[in-house]
Amino acid sequence: MNQIKLPGSARVVRSVRYLGPAPRPATSEWALAGQDGGQSIPLGDGQTLFVFSDTLLALRTARPPRHPPSVPTPPGTRGLVLANTGGLATAGDFRAALAGLRYYSDEDGLPREILPATPAEQARQLRFWPEHGISVGDRVVLFYLGIQTLDPAHAWAFRNLGVGLALLDPATGACERLERRDGWRLWKTIADDFHLGVQVLQHEEHVYAFASVRQGISTSVRLARAPLASLTDPDAYEYLQALQAPGPRWTPRLADALDLGPCAPEYSVSYNAHLGRYLLFYVDEHAKTLELRTADALWGPYSPPARVTRVPHAAGSEMVYLGFEHPGYRQEEERQLFLSYSQPHFAANSLLTLRLA
Repeated sequence: MNQIKLPGSARVVRSVRYLGPAPRPATSEWALAGQDGGQSIPLGDGQTLFVFSDTLLALRTARPPRHPPSVPTPPGTRGLVLANTGGLATAGDFRAALAGLRYYSDEDGLPREILPATPAEQARQLRFWPEHGISVGDRVVLFYLGIQTLDPAHAWAFRNLGVGLALLDPATGACERLERRDGWRLWKTIADDFHLGVQVLQHEEHVYAFASVRQGISTSVRLARAPLASLTDPDAYEYLQALQAPGPRWTPRLADALDLGPCAPEYSVSYNAHLGRYLLFYVDEHAKTLELRTADALWGPYSPPARVTRVPHAAGSEMVYLGFEHPGYRQEEERQLFLSYSQPHFAANSLLTLRLA
């Protein structure tokens, strides 16, 4: 592909290469058919936590799972559908890490949900999708969405009810969902859709949680932060209100948060030492393109989107979504990057590698 100039920089994206579908782990009991998501969370000990949303397993045994999934299997789908899964991978080669992913499993070795719904929540057709998180001590503080199915016969008939927090034990995958006055929902959905914890980064004494807000067909970035010691207290969060000298201004009101420009509902943000800038990657769901925005500071301002490439996809994919970079697997002094994205109908995640000049 042609070189792409990054906004505000003489550096360029030299090339993008499609690596094909992600490896599909399998055992004598089950095989991974496909899944959505795939955020990666470094644990700081040579391991990475991967979290996924809807996951389809092809079962190779007639034995029923010990932990029934949160949602019934959609009509016409063969296998077992889990609302969420997670597992551990080692550092090193990206594809090899995905191929060797160790899923959190039940006593029979079958992958299980890390965020199971209670019977009462299942009766409301509620399931949970993990967002991103950060390792703090011996736990991962994990953001997640509560998703309610409106019509099981239609894949896109669902709504997001809000955002919660959970404490995940990376050694076992056990999750404690935090609750307050409104139960699991610590942040209500604003506008037509709201995702918080899309990407979570620590900078000095604060943890920054990126968000997306959709109004109509437009989706844009918001930014929240909380002191590291108060990360599990939603009342401790403040929201970027303005970019000004000598530093950004923050507000306790989510409604007053600054619009930081376009994004997708899910995206990734990370600092790239080679470029000396923050990179915000997302996949435009309908255009099916990989977009890149850059900034000198974590809070922005971020450049206008630069189209990197049109991503390969199946002819029947109505949308392409959940585009994430995986900074823990960068190579060549952060010149080579690895990204994943999802397609509908329980396809395997697709992989790209991007090389900077």
